[in-house]
Amino acid sequence: MIKNIVIVLLLLVYCSTNILGKNSSNQITVSGISSGGFFAVQFHVAFSSIVEGAGIIAGGPYYCANGNVDTALSSCMVAPELISIDELIGATEYAADLLTIDATSNLQNSKVWLFSGTADTIVKSGVVLKLEEYYENYLTDPSTQIKTVYNYSAEHSYPTNNFGNSCDYLGPDYINNCNIDSAWEILTFLNDYTLSPPNSTFSSDNIIELDQSSFIPFGYSTTSAGLYSYAYAYVPTQCQRGTTQCSFHIVFHGCEQTIPMIGDTFYMNTGYNQIADTNNIIILYPQALATELNPKGCFDWWGFAGEDYASQDGAQMSTVKSMLDSLVSKYDFRI
Repeated sequence: MIKNIVIVLLLLVYCSTNILGKNSSNQITVSGISSGGFFAVQFHVAFSSIVEGAGIIAGGPYYCANGNVDTALSSCMVAPELISIDELIGATEYAADLLTIDATSNLQNSKVWLFSGTADTIVKSGVVLKLEEYYENYLTDPSTQIKTVYNYSAEHSYPTNNFGNSCDYLGPDYINNCNIDSAWEILTFLNDYTLSPPNSTFSSDNIIELDQSSFIPFGYSTTSAGLYSYAYAYVPTQCQRGTTQCSFHIVFHGCEQTIPMIGDTFYMNTGYNQIADTNNIIILYPQALATELNPKGCFDWWGFAGEDYASQDGAQMSTVKSMLDSLVSKYDFRI
């Protein structure tokens, strides 16, 4: 009797594996540019038990600013020689000991994709090199788990292969055509299965508006949290129907890329949606808000929304995690 039960269970596992194919990992990954890059690192480290990889463009190490805007504007942007990785690792371990972030042992199998433009005048390449050094401390095999792209003459921007300003341009909308499909490069490296080529277009009907304000923790408003009232997600048709297992990817925009500043330009033109369609990946686009303490609409990587900004309890961190939980609950695998 026990032998028959074991055989049935093995058959069920075999069948489900073949039905689901390689795209069955239900992975959660993140990426971001500039302040969104710093924040993506923050989210990855704080929630490393569920986030399996990060794609970072012009971002730096976890807790780089140490809760100080002056440090953010100096060490973490233009003076990387002032960044002490040993100190930041110590701060990370301290946070893990306090249980305000996940255990750092979760990072050992992560994958990390890093980009820094040689012409970036806002976040110097040395900052991204410090981030690479930071991750090397935690990954099992950095030589295979980190991919670096440091050879494009790109200004401070999200680099695409077909949209935006010239690659060496500095200014709105901070999306430049540099002949590199960053979204494709990030997602193909971070995911542990082979991705299908992206569609040339995508359906705007699959863009879903989320009431981001409803996920902001008690005691905060959109203004004090520095978050826009709404966020957006791209949910492929197959994921909406619940007929396949879907992975999740969170994309954090940079400063001056908020909805009031550039409208839907970021989440419609950075290339993620076309890839999502052919690979059953749900893309979440949280949205920051410009305020008196955050005039450029950056994601909080220096503490304007509270001293716990880099922990799981941070206003923006917990808001994004709650939105992710909601999406996972609604669209998770249910064949």
